[in-house]
Amino acid sequence: MDNLLSLKQSIVKEYEFNYESCSVNEIKIIELLGYNVDTVPEPVMETIISILEQLPTKVRLQSGYKIFNPRKVNLHGDYFIIDNRTFNCGKIIYSSLKNSDTISFLIVSIGEEIEKWSKHFMYNEEMLKGYLIDKIASELVEQLADKTQLLLEDELKELELNGTNRYSPGYCGWSVSDQQNLFSLLPPMFCGVTVNDTSMMKPIKSVSAVVGVGKSVEKKNYECSICEIDFCYKRERNA
Repeated sequence: MDNLLSLKQSIVKEYEFNYESCSVNEIKIIELLGYNVDTVPEPVMETIISILEQLPTKVRLQSGYKIFNPRKVNLHGDYFIIDNRTFNCGKIIYSSLKNSDTISFLIVSIGEEIEKWSKHFMYNEEMLKGYLIDKIASELVEQLADKTQLLLEDELKELELNGTNRYSPGYCGWSVSDQQNLFSLLPPMFCGVTVNDTSMMKPIKSVSAVVGVGKSVEKKNYECSICEIDFCYKRERNA
C-alpha cells in the first residue's frame, strides 16, 4: 500500500495486441453453442472455420487500465466515490470491493469492423453467419479482458498489491448509467472507446469494468449464487 499511496498521479496503461496473442479456437466456440465436436452440424462447423480464418483482418485489439491514486477514492456502504464522482455499484459488487485501498478501471475493445461484418450478414439474411460472428466476437472481447486483467495483476504484484474480480456497469444490480462517470475519468477515446448519451459503448464489442485494489482483497471464482440475474455472460462462460 505504501508504494501506491506515495504516487502523486494515477497509473494509466494502454495496449494494442495482434490477433495471435488472444485468439479464439474452434473448440471453445462449439462449446459455447452447446455442441461438442461429435455433434456439431457440418454447416455450422464449416461456417465457424471460415469465420475464424477471416477474423484476424476484422478486429483491432485494444485495452488498458487506470489505477487511481488512493487519495481520490472513498468507499462507502454500497457505493464508491472517485474524484467527486459517485458510483452506485450496489451491495453485491461492494461486498467484493469493500476492503480495497483504491480502484482500477479496465477497458477493452476489439473494434468496429467486426460488428459491421456481423450486421452485413444479418441484413442479407445470412443469419447463421451473422449470429456466429457476433458469438465469436463476444468470446474474443472477454478473452482480451482476461488477458488485460492479468497484465493489471502483474503490475499490482510489483506494488505488493492484489486485485479483485472485475465488475461491469449493467451487471449485479449496477446501473449502466454509471458508464458516464467511468469514462469521464479516463483519457478521451481511451482504447478507442466512447460512450453515448444512453451509456452504451462504441464499439459495441467493448468491455468496461472496475477492479478493487489493495493488500486485503482477493480474486475469487465467480459465485453466481450471489446474483439473481440469469442473462449474465459469466453464467454462460462458466456453465
